[in-house]
Amino acid sequence: MSAAVPFKLADPASATEPTQGLRPSLAMQQLWFTLQRMEWASLVLVPGGPGLSSMDFARPLYEVGHLAMGDRLRLLDARESKIGGIAPLILDMSGAGPRASGTTWNERVLVAIESVLSQPAAIPVAVAADAALLCVEMGRTSIEAARETVQIVGPQRFVGCITLPPP
Repeated sequence: MSAAVPFKLADPASATEPTQGLRPSLAMQQLWFTLQRMEWASLVLVPGGPGLSSMDFARPLYEVGHLAMGDRLRLLDARESKIGGIAPLILDMSGAGPRASGTTWNERVLVAIESVLSQPAAIPVAVAADAALLCVEMGRTSIEAARETVQIVGPQRFVGCITLPPP
């Protein structure tokens, strides 16, 4: 039995380089600082439907967060996780959390997953996270798929929705 890693840290070099050589957008900065005020240690980015890459949403958010938090923010790429490898991922996510004092967050983790509609292994990851962010691509994500995604994960888990314009 091989000890294959079911998830991986996103490539740090490409994750810290601003996309297209530009600084992160104002909207992404505002989103990050809104999210930062909330109490969470693990935030899962959930595609609103099959065929969307949560990494398209996670990288720009990570760029802003990394500027603010440095190495206390990690980006996990769990898009290819299989059901048998979920437990180590969830344990890694839960290792991020409040300090003993409970007043400040020591480390935060962004987790990019596949759609819960097309990859059942993503469901326990989404449910194990402290919070979820719905990822929607305008003109591509159907309302029905987004609604079903929210119902599967649980509406109470979502702290918001992030949209990308059509390509």
